[in-house]
Amino acid sequence: MFDFSGKTAVVTGASRGIGEAIVRQLDAGGARVALVARSADKLEAIAAELTNDPLVLATDLSDPASVEQISTAVLDAFGGLDILVNNAAVERNEPAHRATAEAIDETLFVNLRQPFLLSSAFAKSLFASQGAIVNISSIASTGAGGTQGAYAASKGGLNTLTKNLANEWANKGVRVNGVAPGLVDTEMWESTFERLGEDAVRSTFTKGVPMQRWGTADEIADVACFLASDKASYVTGQTIKVDGGRTNL
Repeated sequence: MFDFSGKTAVVTGASRGIGEAIVRQLDAGGARVALVARSADKLEAIAAELTNDPLVLATDLSDPASVEQISTAVLDAFGGLDILVNNAAVERNEPAHRATAEAIDETLFVNLRQPFLLSSAFAKSLFASQGAIVNISSIASTGAGGTQGAYAASKGGLNTLTKNLANEWANKGVRVNGVAPGLVDTEMWESTFERLGEDAVRSTFTKGVPMQRWGTADEIADVACFLASDKASYVTGQTIKVDGGRTNL
């Protein structure tokens, strides 16, 4: 476990999967965490199990006003910020010839524009604390996603943003890194399992992973929390693939 005693953190997409796992690890390490997602009920249920006076912000990042709402509420409650985890994302899997302008715009808005603006909104606080940003990307950014054009482009842009902010803010003491998960066993896959059959989907995708299994949300959270911690004090501008070797093939 990493030591986050006295730290404050924001995690978007905190109501399930990877975001929830990151929240729980930050809290276990001593951080006070602001949980951001659309579902108030889910956030409240998670917050009830945390120990460090969490802040629940039921906010939809597809709303242009959400960045100001989040930053104002967090700074009012915490007085500053040490860690920002940009995890919330819109994911679509559709052939490029069927993609609509609206779907592309929403994907780029939530997955790239909002992390950029949240980073900017908290910049002065992160400069003051010499804090850390962790962006949750995806191996889809390599182009391996096939029919995930908008999603892949948004995550590729997020990887580039990670490098640029790391270089720009290094002299402020702020580290900016990313995590690119591969196959992770989360609720995100439920609709696919229902449509195509869970056993068939798991078997098909597992064949493309050298470690011959799917990852867990906790395994992604382990890397994200390492990057957010003082143990990664000389790491910046990196996006670490956590994919069981899938992109090695």
